Amino acid sequence: MLKITNKKRLNLLKGIEKMRNSRLLSYISFSPMDDYVLVPLYKQLCSIGKTERIDLFLNSYGGAVDTPYKIVNLIREFCDNFSVIIPFVAKSAATMVAIGADEIVMGPISELGPIDPLVRHPLFTDLWVPVQSIRLCIDFMEEKLAQSKDTKITASVLYPISNKLDPWILGDYEKSIKASYQYAEALLENNMFKDNKDRAKTVTKTMTEKYFSHGYCINRKEALNDLGLKIVYADGDMWHLIWALYLAYDDYMQGKNFMSVIETVNGVLDLPNSD
Repeated sequence: MLKITNKKRLNLLKGIEKMRNSRLLSYISFSPMDDYVLVPLYKQLCSIGKTERIDLFLNSYGGAVDTPYKIVNLIREFCDNFSVIIPFVAKSAATMVAIGADEIVMGPISELGPIDPLVRHPLFTDLWVPVQSIRLCIDFMEEKLAQSKDTKITASVLYPISNKLDPWILGDYEKSIKASYQYAEALLENNMFKDNKDRAKTVTKTMTEKYFSHGYCINRKEALNDLGLKIVYADGDMWHLIWALYLAYDDYMQGKNFMSVIETVNGVLDLPNSD
């Protein structure tokens, strides 16, 4: 395992700030994103104060549907220009944060994902479920019934599955799907595509409906050329700094067994219980 000192990590953070002429706010998380992050995020933003430009150094596999919109609006209270730097992974709800920026900085290994936020399973509360999985289950049953030569037999086979689908839960999951679409469209219309509302609708539809795998990799080339997002390629010295900082966080968090970290040059806040 790499042994990277706190001083070296902060020097990397300062190096990115200098190269980007911005204030850097890091949010690295290996647990689902939820509203738990908002208060420590606000504390770090207060330590920065109102500034021209903030870069969010973001690594997350996603989380709750409402949180990304709150994160973007909170950060924008403290800056005029907002960018997201993705060292490795910004999936699902984290993708929603990224598309709320003015630009997204990506390297060779960086990836976005489909907009498919997670919700807690109603019985197994430690389990987070992609909301699209419920809709796909229903689509599967409808398709099998439509294709069946004997609908009675097919229905009897599918009944044990459908019987487990609580209407209240289905409604809640469907609400989450519609909310993710609403949030994504608003984030794009208000920020990256504020001069092209039609483009915002098209990209929202693509990112919420086109991809079937929750873990699908949208690399920087696809994000730029296919989706038309405002992508800045991080290469050369810039990418070396970004990747080195990500490895420094990975080393720090493994050493302390933390799941989430929020940091600026003014200090680090560890969030070990954010899951």
